[in-house]
Amino acid sequence: MHPELFTLPGGYTIKTYGFFMMLGFLSGVWLAMRRAQRVKADPDVVLDLGFLCLLFGVGGARVFYVIHYWPQFAEAPNLLLAIVDVTKGGLEFLGGFLGAFAAIVVYAWIKSRAGKPISIRMYLDILAPSAMWGLAFGRMGCFFNGCCFGSVCLAADAQQPQYPWAVRFPFGSPAFVDEWEGRRVAVPAELIFAPRQSITSYLVPESQLAMSVEKRERPMRAAEQAAQAYRDAMKSAPDSERTKALQKAAEAAKKAAENRAGELAALLTAQRFPSRENPQRPTSVSELEALAATAHSLPVHPTQIYSSINALLISGVLSAVFYVRKRHGIVIGILLMMYPIPRLLLEMIRADNPLDVGGLTISQFISLLMIAGGAAWLLVVYKYMPERSTRAVAIPVEQGE
Repeated sequence: MHPELFTLPGGYTIKTYGFFMMLGFLSGVWLAMRRAQRVKADPDVVLDLGFLCLLFGVGGARVFYVIHYWPQFAEAPNLLLAIVDVTKGGLEFLGGFLGAFAAIVVYAWIKSRAGKPISIRMYLDILAPSAMWGLAFGRMGCFFNGCCFGSVCLAADAQQPQYPWAVRFPFGSPAFVDEWEGRRVAVPAELIFAPRQSITSYLVPESQLAMSVEKRERPMRAAEQAAQAYRDAMKSAPDSERTKALQKAAEAAKKAAENRAGELAALLTAQRFPSRENPQRPTSVSELEALAATAHSLPVHPTQIYSSINALLISGVLSAVFYVRKRHGIVIGILLMMYPIPRLLLEMIRADNPLDVGGLTISQFISLLMIAGGAAWLLVVYKYMPERSTRAVAIPVEQGE
């Protein structure tokens, strides 16, 4: 698990999840444009559709996730921020797939109304292998982010991993938190926070443990400096406009410091524990980090890697079929039939999705619908549509080069 890839000058952090998503998107669009050129389709249309799929795919994936896990969002102090914040993950591929599909259909309708119709069947075939290619990168982002984790896989003696490739996620990871809430793993008392007037306890966020001293204490130092500047101004010119401005700045800085203290309540409480090394002093953050390093999840299936390998294999199959197909619309139909089957099986060993649709996960339910939709699509394509779409018009060679 490595949620943050690196930090840029100025403190801006590049998330590993977002990096892999962007890498998969850009390479997937490039491959689709190359595929379009080889069949004399318009790569500019592929580029337009690619960015629409990115926008509506991410939007659809987030909407699907928010609806699926609405209770945890309803309790957020800032609902809007909680909904739009995807920095920690929180996207569901099937929702993104539906959002991207809808965007392609609407784009084709708009083009048709403008007198420039395009073949939905042909461009869906062009984009289908890239959708799986992008998913493979996205799932690797999930692995480094720790989301979409698998179920516990212990040997019969419950001591060793059942498979050599099983992984243990660190303290604070979604897998670890899930197992701690299920009382399957133990945590040092210092790392458990129980707010007053609350029956719920939770773990000290790993992000707070990893936060640099400068970032953690910046608001407090700024508040102290602002207060000192205001006190100095009061001594020399208490009624000046500058003093009034400094007073407002000091009040704002104080509020920001109080907000930061509230955000770090769990960490600050943990620091009040007597140090295990020297009970005469409080526990330091470095000691808390050392305690957290001793805690990890039970061995779990690396379902993110399973999903990534599966997506790469499907992408390869779809790409091969694309160049030998005799009928437009076959490739996307095969995707609709092929992807849901391993997804149904993978859901059986994933531990993050509840069985909330008649004994199935929501992803299993939609996968069954996709299989039915793919079968219907292929039936219509074979029985009621010509081999080549009448809107599949080759572009001039010089335009595609």
